[in-house]
Amino acid sequence: MRYDVEAAIGVLNGAIGDYLARRGNGLATTMQFARAGKLLDPTTEAFAREIPSPSPRVVISIHGLMSTESVWELDDGTTYGSRLEASHGATALDVRFNSGLHISENGEALDRLLGDLVRVYPREIERIDLIGHSMGGLVIRSATHAASASPSAWLEKTKRAYYVGSPHLGAPLERFGNVLTWALKRIGKMAREPVTELVADIIALRSSGVKDLRYGNLRAEDWTGVDADALLQNSRHPVPLLPGIRHHLVAATLIDDPIVAMLFGDALVPVHSASGRSKPEDRSAPFTDAHVRILPGMHHLQIAHDQAVYELIEAWYSEG
Repeated sequence: MRYDVEAAIGVLNGAIGDYLARRGNGLATTMQFARAGKLLDPTTEAFAREIPSPSPRVVISIHGLMSTESVWELDDGTTYGSRLEASHGATALDVRFNSGLHISENGEALDRLLGDLVRVYPREIERIDLIGHSMGGLVIRSATHAASASPSAWLEKTKRAYYVGSPHLGAPLERFGNVLTWALKRIGKMAREPVTELVADIIALRSSGVKDLRYGNLRAEDWTGVDADALLQNSRHPVPLLPGIRHHLVAATLIDDPIVAMLFGDALVPVHSASGRSKPEDRSAPFTDAHVRILPGMHHLQIAHDQAVYELIEAWYSEG
């Protein structure tokens, strides 16, 4: 029952979490570490109590839009993080956050949270690995961008980032929502149909986080002073991948068919966006072929808790 309530709150935050946060509503999620479903206060005492034998290597998983850390659970109750803890002696942590906020806001919050981790962790951290599903991968990229502006203890310790089904070039479904809203508003005004305008206004209420997925906005400059409902306005600024981190990427397709893969990908994120390539043959993309894997027969949520995906992450992790 607890997971049902938390899952519902995760969906609510993804849909209107920015509104909840502005109103100071208690349902708005505050970014926080979690372990085995329990939220952790950012204090040395809390970490020492919940992690009796902390490892110098930490694996941190960040969920996606309208989710909580429960999205990582495989059929046996384990997660990618807990399996790496069991097999490689790492300490696994999750991050729960309000996915309705701007991605850049969550990126800045993650930067601060990871800074807190280095300060309160019961022992010296030697290595941090970050795993992000969907929007969570974009939050990781935004956090590394925020941290790169000044010396960062956690960034220096971060060795690898794993992006699982993350829309690096944006999500077509949100672009469709943008077009639909724009069209309905104009139809309503031209036909003087208040009901049509009302429907458009309701659709336009989707959160800032959702709208950021239109083109994969990662920086505050991408949305500051910009009309979020303007028709297909791409104001995204570049965010280079930091060379000090090895970046790994997993994309999925519903079926093993190149046309379906190109059009639909994992049902929410097309392969070209999940692989960071504007064109399939693009070799100038920041993700090298050796660090990109495309798995057929999986949908968008499945890749957050699948054995084949874990095996990829585990193999990359084992490279040191």
